Amino acid sequence: MPAPPSSTEPKQARAHATRRRLLDAAVDELLDRGYSGLTTPAVARRAGVSRGAQQNYFPHKATLVVAAVRHLAARQLEELRDQLSEVPSGADRVRAGLDVLFEQYSGRLFACVIELSLASRADPQLREVISAEERAISDTVRATATLIFGEGFPASREDAARWGTALAAIRGLALLRLLGHSARSVERQWQATRAHLLGLLDEPESG
Repeated sequence: MPAPPSSTEPKQARAHATRRRLLDAAVDELLDRGYSGLTTPAVARRAGVSRGAQQNYFPHKATLVVAAVRHLAARQLEELRDQLSEVPSGADRVRAGLDVLFEQYSGRLFACVIELSLASRADPQLREVISAEERAISDTVRATATLIFGEGFPASREDAARWGTALAAIRGLALLRLLGHSARSVERQWQATRAHLLGLLDEPESG
């Protein structure tokens, strides 16, 4: 006689869905209101979750927001993996990967990271949480290198340094876009910068 179905899996699925709604809502609130204007009751309302359930998952504002940014970084890593899945290896894959990273840094993830970095200067609790979690966020972002170049990258300190330079250049240009600089001007700068980065990363741009 077959065993009765367990209720564990549906409960776990519901818990996972609830947590994801809270994290997505926290990201939206952070971008709409800034860290100082974000409140956990507003996050709960936006997520469609009771206040008690929200406190059960994330009792503190700082841990909720930092977990939300980690969640966003992981989600964008999955998006990068999906977008690169059909791109062949070589210069085309590196070019596509750099373009996707530039778009991602120009969007929600980088905007959230900047907001938290600025807010942490005046909030010791947030600064402490960010210090404990920033390595995990950075590791998630750095994992994009293996998606673009393959497992084993970086194979040397020089490779790591070049990749770090590429990420710094991407973040710098993305910041100009977030600060409201002309989209056309930033795009021209990105086209030129991407060509230099492909050369730096030993994948010269053809044409």
